[in-house]
Amino acid sequence: MKKKKLKSSIILFSLFSSLLIAGCSNSSKETSGRTKAAGSETNAIRMAIDTAAGGSLQFRQAEKQGFFKDSNVDAKLSNFAMGVDTINAVLTEQADTGIAADYVAINSLAKGDLVIVATLTRGNDKTSKANQLLANGNIKSAADLKGKKIGVNKGTVNEYVWAQYLKAHDLSEKDITYVPYSTPDEAIVGVKKGDIDAVWISGALLEKFKSIEGVHQIDDLTGAGITIDSYLLAKKSLVEENPKAVENALKALNEGVQYVQNHKEETAKLAFEQLKLPEDGVLKDLDRNNYVLGFTKEDANHLEEMKSWMEEKGILSKSFSLDDKLSLDPLKKALPESVNY
Repeated sequence: MKKKKLKSSIILFSLFSSLLIAGCSNSSKETSGRTKAAGSETNAIRMAIDTAAGGSLQFRQAEKQGFFKDSNVDAKLSNFAMGVDTINAVLTEQADTGIAADYVAINSLAKGDLVIVATLTRGNDKTSKANQLLANGNIKSAADLKGKKIGVNKGTVNEYVWAQYLKAHDLSEKDITYVPYSTPDEAIVGVKKGDIDAVWISGALLEKFKSIEGVHQIDDLTGAGITIDSYLLAKKSLVEENPKAVENALKALNEGVQYVQNHKEETAKLAFEQLKLPEDGVLKDLDRNNYVLGFTKEDANHLEEMKSWMEEKGILSKSFSLDDKLSLDPLKKALPESVNY
């Protein structure tokens, strides 16, 4: 009888020990997956990057060359089609950071608890000429757009570009018909089928569109009188709870920017390997792109102008102060010379 009791006790003890070990293991896994471990910062940052609008090549090189690891950042990159999709990933807790052109950046700042931590690209004459207005058939100039079907990537800076271009050429939105698309592939199909008569395209995708029979360039972004800039956005909680990780990530990204600029052919090969973009197209894109990492008074002015236009159009869900949506301390510590705001 005593032997049976002893045997039962041993079995119960073993079972209890197993459950205790499993519980500790699960607890450890849960802690490692959190944005912030109890009482300490984490170096893990989930970064959402795009596959279409430039391909976020500075992020990809920072990962491949080990710059994130060297800076003690556990960067987890995940691909999304467009910049707006990376921001949606942050808003839905799939990522900690995303990238966005000015329009999406402002719109997103009004929607969620996000902040801008740095400027990633700045428009200039080269980048403006690389952003081309392509048209089908007998459309030769802006005047010929009247009555045509215009491809627009809704919810992105593409809306702002069209608004400013039409205004610059004395056309109104009543003169055209907007045809929404979500991805470049949708736009390609629309152009091929004749559902879209004109569309704005830039970068490595230009050659894909120009290879469609009848498609030709009629203008570029200089005709709209604007530039397009892009920014790195992050969850406010990430910056507040893990400022050192954000600072280190910015240092690594800056190395990525420098590496892309100094190793363009290698970067073009990387773009082909990861995104299947033609190397010659990427090389042209890299010659025109203005990758930066910083934040200036001009950046702030540009965002304020965009914000004012969106408020006038009733696009913003709520108003806000731009200064309240800037978290530049990590950038100031990582690259003090890059900030003058």
